[in-house]
Amino acid sequence: MNPTAPSLNRLAERFAVLRDQYGYTPLDAAGFDAFIAAPGACVVMFADDPQKVPETWDLTIILPEALKGMEAAPRVGLLPPEAAKPLAARYGITLWPSLLVLRDGAYLGAIEGLKDWNVYSSRIPELLAAAASRPPSIGIPVRTVGTGGNPSACH
Repeated sequence: MNPTAPSLNRLAERFAVLRDQYGYTPLDAAGFDAFIAAPGACVVMFADDPQKVPETWDLTIILPEALKGMEAAPRVGLLPPEAAKPLAARYGITLWPSLLVLRDGAYLGAIEGLKDWNVYSSRIPELLAAAASRPPSIGIPVRTVGTGGNPSACH
């Protein structure tokens, strides 16, 4: 038996509550691209196993509160760990849990790791108003083959 299965089951139950109470969309890897490509702004929660990262529970409580009262609330997607982990590198996400903010599929920013409630309530609107940009990537050093790593030796 998988020792993390009970916490993942409870997380799925919490996502169902967020779906039912707030209209949030539980996602999987197959539905992610369609969700973010839909017109308008969205926030996607990248969750980790709450047994490994208990702060995941906190963000499921903070997120609805941080979005409460927004004039044009964004659509919210909820990614469980098995879907979030493979997609994280695409947006340079390295800390859990995280919120990814997009508009019309374009990257606006991310909030990584658990923050104070007031950070979410101020930062999310800032990101929603931001200009689209290229997502950060996880840095991989690039070297030119056959030059001993000296980039000026290639020309």
